[in-house]
Amino acid sequence: MPTDHVRLWLTVALALVLAIATVSYYSRPSSDSVGVQSPGELLFLSKGCTGCHSIQGLATTGQIGPDLTSVGEVAGERVQGLSAEEYLSQSLATPQAFIVPGFEATTAGSMPDFDLTDGEVRALVDFLLEER
Repeated sequence: MPTDHVRLWLTVALALVLAIATVSYYSRPSSDSVGVQSPGELLFLSKGCTGCHSIQGLATTGQIGPDLTSVGEVAGERVQGLSAEEYLSQSLATPQAFIVPGFEATTAGSMPDFDLTDGEVRALVDFLLEER
C-alpha cells in the first residue's frame, strides 16, 4: 500500500510541475511584443531620467521635469533657430541653456549635467525623437 501512496504523490507532483511550467510558458511575453531596447532607452533608464521625466508607455514616474512623450513634435519649437535634434542635443549637453517655461522653479529649475559623451547624447536624442 505505501507504494500506491508514493505513486499518487509523484503523479500529483508531476501534474503540478507541468501545470506551473505551462502557465509560466504561456504567460511570457512573445518575442514580437518585447522590443529590443535601444541604447538611448537604456541610457534614459540607467541615468535616472525617469526620476524627473515621464514618457507614456515606458515605466516612468517622474513629474518634476517636462513629460517627454512625443517631445520630438515640440522640441523644434522650443528655441528659435534650433531644430528638434539640435534642441535636444543642447538640452542634454548643456541642461541650463534653456529651461522649459513652467519648470523654472522646480528643484531650483535645473536639470543636472550628466557629463554625457557625444555618443550618449546622440543615442538619447535618437531615442527621444523616435515615434511614440
